[in-house]
Amino acid sequence: MTFKQWVIDLFKDERGAISVKPVIAFVGALFLCGTMLVNSFSHADFSPSPDLVNAVMVITAIGMGADTLDKFTKKGGTKKEEELG
Repeated sequence: MTFKQWVIDLFKDERGAISVKPVIAFVGALFLCGTMLVNSFSHADFSPSPDLVNAVMVITAIGMGADTLDKFTKKGGTKKEEELG
């Protein structure tokens, strides 16, 4: 597996399709990191609103949490149900 394929697999759900939740979480994390980097080299009057930063943080955390739940929950029926059906 190449690095490129590994990165693409990070954004896929259990069916193998690209999912929106990890993409939103990744973009939100990039924006948060970029904001912190810019704020460390700029004046205090140039900083963004703390409420806006907190909103992006919450959206990113929800996206990461929802994607994590999807990765570790089984979507199919149990073996017994599959044998009966």
